[in-house]
Amino acid sequence: MKRVTDEKYSTYTPYTVIKTGIDVKCPKCGKRGIVSKQEGIYQFSCTACTKSMKKERFQYRYDVHNHCDNCGRYYRVDITEEAKKNYPALHVACPYCGHVMQGKVQKTKKGYYGCYEQIENGYESIFGLELWFLCFFDSKPVWALNRAHLSYLIEYLSAELRESPNPLEMGMRTQADHLPTFMKIGKNRDKIVKLLKEMSIAK
Repeated sequence: MKRVTDEKYSTYTPYTVIKTGIDVKCPKCGKRGIVSKQEGIYQFSCTACTKSMKKERFQYRYDVHNHCDNCGRYYRVDITEEAKKNYPALHVACPYCGHVMQGKVQKTKKGYYGCYEQIENGYESIFGLELWFLCFFDSKPVWALNRAHLSYLIEYLSAELRESPNPLEMGMRTQADHLPTFMKIGKNRDKIVKLLKEMSIAK
């Protein structure tokens, strides 16, 4: 009898796996790419072509603020053009009198962009890319974040006896609590395991 002990609740979650990489489909060439997070910056890089993307986790405000040499008033002018945000300094007009002065471009952290590591219908939420390990069962998405997660799903669902780990060591919830009900129903398990194994071989 095949027996398996479940993993702890946070083993294969988008929040955890993104630190090492979530496998996704490259929007340019269709091959495998990786979404990861390094020092607060989300990154996508394709393993087959040159496609790459970056997104900062934090939202920033860019502006120039000064005391006007002409009218003496303090002003703050927001910089909205993406190209100008990278300049160390800009000439901007005082919004009160129109006098143009040079000022340093200030970058101030405002908060989070609202990027949360989650999966919706087989797509990751940072760049909106389709997961590499994705198939469907009765029109419902069945997916894995990476090959290690895929191996876990195959092993757990194909086991005849599934045991929970020691709650004193792992907590009351386990990795299987993330699985939707249709994947855990006995009559579906063999079919889903077959799909997962086919996906593992194909990719």
